[in-house]
Amino acid sequence: MLVNSLTMNVFNRVLFFVITVLFWGSNHVLAQSKIILDKQSTGGYCNSYYDLGDNGFVLIFNKNKDVDEGVDKESTLQNNIYYYSKDLVKRANFKITSNGQFQIYSNKNNLIAVDRLSTKYFVRLLDYSGKEVSSKKFDLTDIGLNQDLIERIHFTDNGKMVFEVYDGLEQLHLYQIDLKNAKEQTLTEIDIPFPSNNPLESMAFQGNWTLLGQTTGFYILTRKGANADFNPNAIAYHIAFLDEDFNLFRELLLDNFLMEGIQMLGKEASISLNPILQSFVVSCNILKSGKPQFMAAEYAMNASNNVLKLKWYKEFEIINNQKYQFILNDSYTVPAPPVISHKGPKTYINLYKNRLNVNEEALNQMVVIDADGKTSMNAVQMGNYEQLNLDGFCVDNDNHYSRIKTLQMASVLKPFCEMQNIDVLDIDLDPFGNELVIILNYEIKKDQIIIHRFPKK
Repeated sequence: MLVNSLTMNVFNRVLFFVITVLFWGSNHVLAQSKIILDKQSTGGYCNSYYDLGDNGFVLIFNKNKDVDEGVDKESTLQNNIYYYSKDLVKRANFKITSNGQFQIYSNKNNLIAVDRLSTKYFVRLLDYSGKEVSSKKFDLTDIGLNQDLIERIHFTDNGKMVFEVYDGLEQLHLYQIDLKNAKEQTLTEIDIPFPSNNPLESMAFQGNWTLLGQTTGFYILTRKGANADFNPNAIAYHIAFLDEDFNLFRELLLDNFLMEGIQMLGKEASISLNPILQSFVVSCNILKSGKPQFMAAEYAMNASNNVLKLKWYKEFEIINNQKYQFILNDSYTVPAPPVISHKGPKTYINLYKNRLNVNEEALNQMVVIDADGKTSMNAVQMGNYEQLNLDGFCVDNDNHYSRIKTLQMASVLKPFCEMQNIDVLDIDLDPFGNELVIILNYEIKKDQIIIHRFPKK
């Protein structure tokens, strides 16, 4: 009996311990996370923030406030870099000295620190702990380029840095350097095997090739055509997949996406690749029965042939266009097409009013469409899900921040409405419903970064 009693006591204690650990762990996972970084803990002021998308974000602190980027050896900056994954689980803190324009990029496997002084690049490839894997120094002038010719920079998951360049005839050129290969000391031009097959050959107008993006080991090239024999407004896209060695892998045709009786409004359409769903989304402004609207459609790959198949097609009336004037049907104003973006399986269509820069918070009609083609939101908003003007949010008389008011972060943001010297650097809602908000308090005595993360309820 004594043995049994001791055994039961031990069992009960172990059971209590296990339940306690599980309970604490459950609450620990579900609880709100809060991080405060100030000038005492970081040794300086937060002068730069970089959103790395699904790969996380970076905050850069310097000794002085509002520092200018260096221009020579006499303007050396000591950058104290704090990296966080979006769930705040992965973290790193490391230092890098820079002499020029300093930026942080990322790919799936690495952080990339680029220190550029005019045409001279010093690129460091780092792992996500901040440890340097390799580095490269090169000068664009060695191959006859200048910085103004660089349209975009891409970083592949296998460590290549690719420069996207368009010449005076708007022809695409690509240059690359392997950051992991010690033998490569300068950029080399890529011999792009543009497809010989031409699904747009019957079309009266053909656009030049452009680089849509790079995903899952493939570069995606597109060019646009218009079939005047069928309809002057009929638009199609020729899409080519090139592998990491720039060998042609596959060609696809996204055939006319304007329905009968629909006229395209403006001169351009938007096309985007959803890397999660491996599908293409197109959007443009249209005239239907003389009334301005906008449309969006998603196309998926077809196993039986090279013509993309339609998954869903939607047309959207413009909300109170008379008041907001998103599109002026005045015969001479050319409206910009909607902007397409993706977060996980969701697609975001934003029709902006007077958009000068997609990174600026601007009044827009925001549409959110899920993976099944269901519209989960269609409302006039200020900014998108990554943007928040705190002053506008605090005095929101027109309900232009409805996307935020139902989120958990709203209760955290409200008290800051009564404070001065506050900016919201970023807000984020991931595909699973987890929320992240990054706040800068630049009041001189505090000067701190406050990071909140709310797990999905």
